[in-house]
Amino acid sequence: MPALANIRRERFCRHYIKTGIAARAYKASGYKASTRNALDVSASQLLRNPTVKSRIAELRRQMSYKTSITLQSLLEELAADRELARRVDQPSAAIQATVVQAKLVGLMVERKESGAPGDFASLGTVDEIVAKVRSELGEQAALLLQGALDKPDQDAAPEADIPSPSSDVLN
Repeated sequence: MPALANIRRERFCRHYIKTGIAARAYKASGYKASTRNALDVSASQLLRNPTVKSRIAELRRQMSYKTSITLQSLLEELAADRELARRVDQPSAAIQATVVQAKLVGLMVERKESGAPGDFASLGTVDEIVAKVRSELGEQAALLLQGALDKPDQDAAPEADIPSPSSDVLN
């Protein structure tokens, strides 16, 4: 597919490939938006445009062809690295290769804490914490948290099953 006739759309596609952020690509390609919401909506609409979608897919194919790096090639190299680490008795390197493979295929997701230290220190009750989560992350996250808090811990054994230190069971 040749470059798009609309120069701003072509710029949008190229900037989107570089940054992966539609709003930033929208601004960098010369479009103007009156508000942040209008920027996000317009960038999203442009990203869903069929010609823009196919151009972005074409640019990605060109990039992967040029670098010859695909998810499959990365996974194969990591598998080879893991096998080498096992042969030379380097278990930590083998584990690291396994972790990277899991991250690449989406089995492991790194999560980062949001908020500054002490943001939740002033919250004393479960209801206040759920309300804070609702305001920060939305209704669905608050409902999930509330459901997790309401659910009894089924893995915990009752304390009566634990023998006392002076019991003959431990001796």
